[in-house]
Amino acid sequence: MTAPASTTLAGLADCRRFFLRQTSARLMVAALAVVVVLRVRQGGLSWWDLAVVVGILGFEPFTEWLVHVYLLHSRPRTVSGVRIDLHAARKHREHHREPNDPRTAFVPLVDLVVLVGLAFVLLGLIVRFDAGLWLTAMVVSLAMLLTYEWTHFLIHTSYRPQGRYYRSIWRAHRLHHFKNEHYWMGVTVNLADHLLGTFPAKSDVENSPTARTLGIDVA
Repeated sequence: MTAPASTTLAGLADCRRFFLRQTSARLMVAALAVVVVLRVRQGGLSWWDLAVVVGILGFEPFTEWLVHVYLLHSRPRTVSGVRIDLHAARKHREHHREPNDPRTAFVPLVDLVVLVGLAFVLLGLIVRFDAGLWLTAMVVSLAMLLTYEWTHFLIHTSYRPQGRYYRSIWRAHRLHHFKNEHYWMGVTVNLADHLLGTFPAKSDVENSPTARTLGIDVA
C-alpha cells in the first residue's frame, strides 16, 4: 500500500494518528512510559537529577548538529578494499531524495535500537551506574528523542506552523532540504547552527544542486 503523501497530513489530528501508527514511535512511547514508572518507583530525587536534566538538554543542540553532520551526512568510503556505507547515512539520503514522503522522516528501527542501546550504556557510564540518575537520564533522553522524531516528522508533512518558534525551525529545516544541505543542521533547535556558523541568511547561500542527493549517486 502506498504511504499517504504529505498533502494528506495537513491537520494535527491526522499527523498524530499517522505518527502513532509507526512502530518506532510506539516503541519510544512505550520505552518512555516504562522508564518514567521505574524512576518514580526508584524515588530519591536530588539536585544531581536536576544537573543531569540540565546537562542533557543543554547539549541537545550540539547532539543534533554532530549526528546530522558526521553520521547522517557521512559519505561512503573504502577501507582495505571494503566499501563502508553506514545504514543510517543511506536511509538519510533516501530521506533527502523524498523529503515530502513522511515515512522517510523517521529514524530507521534498526538504527533507533542501536542509538538507544548506546545511550543506555553511555549515560550509565557518565552517572557511574547510579540507578536513580541513570533512569533520570534515560527519561530525559527518550523524551528528547520522541520530541525530535515528532518535530522532524511534522516538518515533513503539509501541516503549517502556527507558533513563532515552530515556524522558525520549520523554515530552517526546509531550507536545509530545498536550499542547501550544508546548512541549518538542527531540527528542534538551531543554537548549534548559530554558534558553529551553519545558520547563514537565506540570501547569502546559493541553491545547492546536490540538496536531494547529498552528492552521492544512487547505485
